[in-house]
Amino acid sequence: MDQLSFECCFCGEGVDTDPNVSRGLDPCAVLIIGNWRAAESQQLSQQFFCHLQCFKAKMAKPSYIDLEEMEPGDQS
Repeated sequence: MDQLSFECCFCGEGVDTDPNVSRGLDPCAVLIIGNWRAAESQQLSQQFFCHLQCFKAKMAKPSYIDLEEMEPGDQS
């Protein structure tokens, strides 16, 4: 079976998804919800993939991201 491939929406490089190689939390998905305050039936959403470090590099305050300290099952 072919491996899925992901491209980081920030740097354009591939995001390795080989399950035999530890890549921390990559790939990450960024979910954009348009018209967020409207009723769910009026919203649109799209998912993008990225490296966690690329996402953090684009944030004004990367300290908002605490995924690296979370445990599986935690929600923020």
